[in-house]
Amino acid sequence: MLKAVRKCCLQAVLILLAYILHTTIFPKFTFNGISPNVLLLLTVFSSFQQGMNTGMVTGMICGLLCDIFYGSVLGVYGLFYLLIAFFAGSMARFFYKDEFIFPIVVVAVSDLMYNFVMYVTNFLLRGRFDFQSYFQSIILPELVYTLLLAVVCLPFITLIAQRLRRIDLKEKEKEETDVGNIQRLDQKDT
Repeated sequence: MLKAVRKCCLQAVLILLAYILHTTIFPKFTFNGISPNVLLLLTVFSSFQQGMNTGMVTGMICGLLCDIFYGSVLGVYGLFYLLIAFFAGSMARFFYKDEFIFPIVVVAVSDLMYNFVMYVTNFLLRGRFDFQSYFQSIILPELVYTLLLAVVCLPFITLIAQRLRRIDLKEKEKEETDVGNIQRLDQKDT
């Protein structure tokens, strides 16, 4: 129980930190008006490192934050971030959690999917058909910027995830030892 509460609190802090970075720090360091998608990174890495369910909850919360502060309709970003987490979690089943290249590829594909959906919903449906211009001016720079940030952040995230897994294993071993000791005491009493 305590472990689950600690994980939820840690995830809430990570979401809040990513949102603060996404809205306050990185917009100051834009490249032609483009900044990296930190919330997408957190969603993909959470889904990849901590499992699909945790990633989907993280993605939904990150998306709802975007909906509340950026979107005109509540739930669109939430649904899309949730689908990205589902995609990343589905792909994570086939690879080791400590791998370096695969999460970067998943971030790239997720960012391309995200930007393509943004193009369709924000431009194509409004009659703006110049995809090449959108790709060159928005999708490609954001993809490069997000991937650079992913390459910098991934070793730290992997290290944190490894330490959390070790702590979980130690706690699990301690619980099993405690249960074994209790069972032996019960057998002595009878």
